[in-house]
Amino acid sequence: MTNSRDIMTEIIVRKRCPERMGVYEHFWDDTKPEWERRDGLPPGTDLTSYFDYDLRQVGGWCFNHESLIDGGSFVSEDETTKVVINGYGAKMRYWKHRAGTPEHLGFDLTSREIWEKKYREPLLSYDPRRLGDTAKLKQWLADAKKEGRFTVLNHLFIFEIMRASMGDVVMLESMYLDPEWITDFCTVNTDLYITHLDRVFSDAGLPDGMWIYEDMGFTKAPFISPELYRELILPHHRRLVNYIHDCGIPVIMHSCGNIRPLLPDIAASGIDCLQVLEAKAGQHVAEFAQATGNKRSFMGNLNIVALETNDRAAIDAEIIPKLDAVRKNRVPYVFHSDHSIPKSVTLDTYRYVRDLHRKLGHY
Repeated sequence: MTNSRDIMTEIIVRKRCPERMGVYEHFWDDTKPEWERRDGLPPGTDLTSYFDYDLRQVGGWCFNHESLIDGGSFVSEDETTKVVINGYGAKMRYWKHRAGTPEHLGFDLTSREIWEKKYREPLLSYDPRRLGDTAKLKQWLADAKKEGRFTVLNHLFIFEIMRASMGDVVMLESMYLDPEWITDFCTVNTDLYITHLDRVFSDAGLPDGMWIYEDMGFTKAPFISPELYRELILPHHRRLVNYIHDCGIPVIMHSCGNIRPLLPDIAASGIDCLQVLEAKAGQHVAEFAQATGNKRSFMGNLNIVALETNDRAAIDAEIIPKLDAVRKNRVPYVFHSDHSIPKSVTLDTYRYVRDLHRKLGHY
């Protein structure tokens, strides 16, 4: 392989093992500022270049997926948090100065009647206001490809959109009590996704891959049963993946928590690479590879709890056996934590983690 893009293409597209494992990482929003303040990281450092990753995520969400484009509003703030209402009428509290998921305060979209009366119609047609600056995105993609890195665009998909619009309780209850509504919601949003993604690809150009985010697991089990996944979610995952594949692009899917029971069906969706394989939920990359017949690539599974000890012996005990298992089982693999690096991991510790890949991440 001649560069990072070639390495990642071999792993993610062809599902083969090149001379070494790929490498990439996510960081919580407050990690880089803490490394600058505490650990001497130069301000303004681009971490993708600094750690010489094989992949670059380009831009944020590549279009506005919320129903009411002008419907979001600011509610209140204090020293540590701010409360906003999104374009689905959901009220969320966000941390201002530290990482964390938003607190769900309340939801407007609580029934099929409200969906059909208020939120469905704005999603039914193409709206150029949903697109960002595609000329800038095109330049960013070109710049990343000049670096020789594998480029990806990013977005949430239907499971995450449902959680952020109607909330976990209404979403999960409705899957049993009103599955026709859930199917309609997913169909409309998949149509919206494909229509606007098609315009993004046309205007900005094709990335090397598409990264979608679908958190589907608690620590102990998935949010839903395999049967519900097959009935209500898989058809839309499969349709989106087929569309992206028809564009000549592979799909990386992020999903936190224990999703082991969903593995065969996630594989059936056609996704190319599964991330993040949360070790804290009792999962192991070699087990995932076996469960999908070594026909997928994988990214993640390095337990962040071990990294947070900042103890090199504990880090070695976590990482080295997993790299050995990846090598032994010939798993197409990208070196990555089992979520994101928090500020409790020091910069010196993470440099050590990155060096372990350089030393041991070969097939």
